[in-house]
Amino acid sequence: MTEGWFSFERAGNPKRPDDFQSQDLDALFLESATVKLSAAWCVSFPGMRLIFFWGDRNKFNKKETKERGRYGYYLRRFKPYFEEFVSARSALLSREITDCADTSPIKYVGLKCIDDRAVEIYAGNGFIFIYELQELRQDYKPDINVRAYLLDRSELGFKICSQAHRFFERIPKSALKIDTSAEILFDQFFSPNCFDLVSESNVPFAWPWQKSLELKNEQAIPKQIPTISLVMDIRNSSSAMLLTRDQPRFAGFIDRAVEGAREAITENGGYFDKETGDGVVGHFVNAENVEDVSALRDALVAAKSISMLTTRLCSEYQEFLRLNLDALGCAIGLFADKAVWLYSWRGVRAIGGSVVNASRICANAKPGEVGYCNTIAQMMKAAGITTEIFPTNGTSRPIKIHEVREEAIPSATFATIS
Repeated sequence: MTEGWFSFERAGNPKRPDDFQSQDLDALFLESATVKLSAAWCVSFPGMRLIFFWGDRNKFNKKETKERGRYGYYLRRFKPYFEEFVSARSALLSREITDCADTSPIKYVGLKCIDDRAVEIYAGNGFIFIYELQELRQDYKPDINVRAYLLDRSELGFKICSQAHRFFERIPKSALKIDTSAEILFDQFFSPNCFDLVSESNVPFAWPWQKSLELKNEQAIPKQIPTISLVMDIRNSSSAMLLTRDQPRFAGFIDRAVEGAREAITENGGYFDKETGDGVVGHFVNAENVEDVSALRDALVAAKSISMLTTRLCSEYQEFLRLNLDALGCAIGLFADKAVWLYSWRGVRAIGGSVVNASRICANAKPGEVGYCNTIAQMMKAAGITTEIFPTNGTSRPIKIHEVREEAIPSATFATIS
């Protein structure tokens, strides 16, 4: 993963360099003497998310603060550009331009003027690149050489932004959408990148893996935060694979189930952790405030959606089996506990009791069931969860955990999704 811009794990490291810009990004925007860029944006499709924003670093070469670890100093100075992007969004994201984003390769789309400033637009491979040009002389006009240069920059930008795209697939869809206000965009994405655990420990920030940091002896160490983990598994998928008449078709079946589950998790405010071959793991940030039940609602809605979708896919897949497989179905486990969140090139991860115990409950759930712990059962009662949101008639039964003695088997509640 590109060092600096997409390296979220570096936030909170007191030893990081003040100058955070990576060599790739310097090459992308500052290497040419032919043209200077005063700003650049990149938008991804189909989710229409703002992936990338940059500007000419040279005009911010006077540092106004001596505080250590100002990881996002320049980004703070770029904040006005967000307002410009939002105000010009309708002109920059017309149907003519967005249609070109679905094509390949990246190509020049057109030149637009926004407040007497020239903006070159390129699109393709699922991205739109918008470059605001800065004139070097009075008679300067964009020409074919400049377009060739910017097209080359777009191709390099595509490689960098593709890394960010993997990040976007794992976070809630409510974050980083381009129809969000400039203020929220800055606070949700760039402010967390500016967060400095040493000098700004009390500043609120958005990402769970940053909440999972605390400062001890001037060093950032992992900290557990309240989490609701969701683990889904397709029961008897191995048997289904053996009974499949056309083996390659099985891969498509599993892929649709996994992608559908990922969509349900991120659509409902959760973070996608990983796929497990025939299942998924996702997480929801549970608030310390007991009155805030948003994470609980999100997790229950996501679990219900995943169960219904996967059950339907399993039912439809029966026609491709040599024999019907009644036990082919979706099992889900939910558990509320604490976990340490991480972000790296591997993606979003959470490690802790919430994940382990969600897996245990999932292992004890029958096809078509969503199992959840006693804590969640109590939260559901306190929150007044209705049957429109999630079934409330679950039954309690023992679950088997090999680390616990047989005479002390704990129990969980299991609800059948119809």
